[in-house]
This record gives sequence, C-alpha cells and structure tokens, in this order.
Amino acid sequence: MYEHLEPLTKKLLSLKIEKPPPWELQTVISVDGLSSDGFDRDTENFLILSHSGRGVVNCSTGEKTARDYEDYYENKYLEAEGIGCLKGKLIKMAGLLGGGLPISTEDGWCLESMTINFPEEMILLVEPGSDLYGMTCNRPDNFTKIEQQANIRAYGFSYTGQSFIVATSSDVSIYNRSNK
Repeated sequence: MYEHLEPLTKKLLSLKIEKPPPWELQTVISVDGLSSDGFDRDTENFLILSHSGRGVVNCSTGEKTARDYEDYYENKYLEAEGIGCLKGKLIKMAGLLGGGLPISTEDGWCLESMTINFPEEMILLVEPGSDLYGMTCNRPDNFTKIEQQANIRAYGFSYTGQSFIVATSSDVSIYNRSNK
C-alpha cells in the first residue's frame, strides 16, 4: 500500500543524527518538567515554561537572561506572559497543550517530523529547494536528521529565521546561524 515510500523509509532509518551547516548547536539547556515554550516575534529571545518556573534564553548566545521559580503562571490560550526582557509581552507557546512554532524560514529551510518506529519521533532539517518526499517525485531530497527521541514537546524556528529549537520534556537544544 505504501510501497512508494519504502525508499524514503530506508533512507530515514539509515541516517545518523548530525549537526548540519550552516546551523550550529549553540547550547543544550536542561529543563526539569518542560511544559511549553515560545519565541518572541522580534528577537532571538525564547521563553520556557516548566513545572519549576519560567526562563528566558537568548538563542543567539545561549545565555539564560531571566528566571523565576513560580510554580503557577498563566498559560491561557497557548500564550504566556514573558519575564525579564520579555516582561509585558504575550508569547505564543507550543508544547504539552498543543500550539506550534514556525516550521520554515523565509529563505526556505524547513523542519519536518517523522515517526517510523513509534514512539520515537525524528526531527529533520530540510534544505532550501529540497523536499522530504523529493525522491518519490524526482526532486531534490537534501535533509539531515537532527534529533530522534520519544518525548519531543516542540520544535520550530524563531520568527527571524536565525534560530531553531528542539524541546523534550527534559531539555532544549538551541541551534542558530550567523548569517542567511
């Protein structure tokens, strides 16, 4: 029934996890009980909500810029109030309750999720001009497997397109690039 997808499945299963240029792993931040996260629309600042409070990370530098330890905070309508440099801003969130982060950039990079061996989910970074299913329709299929885990909570790009994250229940991997 899905014979046309067999070559893609074989390719995905053979890929190793890599760090794809021009993207670099900026940092991995441990987060106990991550529930949701979201990017500021205008900067590379990233809000993380967990069972032990809120934190803000600058994805350009990997620096934690703000932290509180309140165990109650409003996450209504998949939005949360920022702290620190994001104070007074409502940030759109993605995580346990749903939501989503941007999965593509203006210059054509895309993030895709595939599940072949449930419950593990693969996160793939697709290059501009390529298509995850390219081999099935005679198009380029250049992509890199960047993550494979069973507990991925969210993944996506910053609104500027200069950073992306992959968040699990226990950590956030932050990638960025210095120029488009």
